[in-house]
Amino acid sequence: MGVAIGLEIHVQLATRSKLFCGCRADYFGAPPNSLTCPVCLAHPGTLPVLNRRAVELALRVAVALGAAIPPISAFDRKNYFYPDLPKGYQITQQERPWRVGAASPSWFPKARRPCALPGFTLRKMQGNASMRKSIR
Repeated sequence: MGVAIGLEIHVQLATRSKLFCGCRADYFGAPPNSLTCPVCLAHPGTLPVLNRRAVELALRVAVALGAAIPPISAFDRKNYFYPDLPKGYQITQQERPWRVGAASPSWFPKARRPCALPGFTLRKMQGNASMRKSIR
């Protein structure tokens, strides 16, 4: 019997705007709640629009990890309470993520030589949008 260790790793893609609206994503040093819009705040009647560049970058990561991209992916609305989540929900890819399956070994195309990760399995790579800048 072997040991399996699960890790959840978060990455922020280098995009100019947020994942589901046109608000700037360069919030480091910005005052709290200054880079928001009706979509960010989930005002009634507003609908999110997916950031094309974020999808391109996420798919590039999946390909770099040796993944097969599923023909269909979808976003889900996950409702829960969290102190810094005023909307009361998170947009996530719970059921149909961008990438599923094993990715071992993996090679990174810009590396000087292939970089194998023995025993490494990537089970799921999904996109999420959440407001996670708490100041306590």
